[in-house]
Amino acid sequence: MSLNFELVKHCTSLCRLSHLDELMTRMTGVDTEVWALRADNFPEHLVPQNSRNYLCYMGVFREKLDTQLRDCQFHFLTFGHENLLGDGSASISGVLEYMYDLYCEHIRMVDDQEEVYLYPLEIDKESIEYWGDIAKNTWKIKEKKQLADFLENNKFHDWVDWSALAEHLPNVYYPSESEHHTDSESETDSDSESETDSDSESETDSDSETEDGEIKYDEDEPPRKRRKYTLYSDSDEDEA
Repeated sequence: MSLNFELVKHCTSLCRLSHLDELMTRMTGVDTEVWALRADNFPEHLVPQNSRNYLCYMGVFREKLDTQLRDCQFHFLTFGHENLLGDGSASISGVLEYMYDLYCEHIRMVDDQEEVYLYPLEIDKESIEYWGDIAKNTWKIKEKKQLADFLENNKFHDWVDWSALAEHLPNVYYPSESEHHTDSESETDSDSESETDSDSESETDSDSETEDGEIKYDEDEPPRKRRKYTLYSDSDEDEA
């Protein structure tokens, strides 16, 4: 986990707001459990005003998907909301994502689950920009076939509606020039390290043979110089 996550974890509390379940169930149209992330020992200027110290909220679908294949449980988001500061900025960049991670960690401990994963119940046109980026960089879903495989492998077809993501993804994903350049550099670095390791092993073998006396130089002829290599080397409840 990142340093920011650890800081948020030790300066906030995950709260269950059951009194808001009925309201948010009506607003989302699905049976929803409401959670909030409350600031504790948090810098005062980063706590939104009139928020009762709540940084963000999220809803979780009441039904959970258990799977025996991977010994884990899937939970599904029905909404997410982040309270903003007076100037319209976020108190902490990515605080809602940190809340998702804290929720999964909490459920693992409380329910004694091996693994808990949180995914959106629906990805629509209004949220495609947000979830599309997460799908690409976190779930590694970059094209339609990868999405179909992901849904099939996790048995999500009867649970989620990600139609907007399916429309958004290309049939075949072509990396951008910058991505291709980065991948090429990684492969080059890997090849370079392999060659260097191989040369180092050869030199080590040569040294061993010399030490064992299997190869000897003529007394009048100095040993050949060893080649050198240089590597270049993120009430209160009513007011909630």
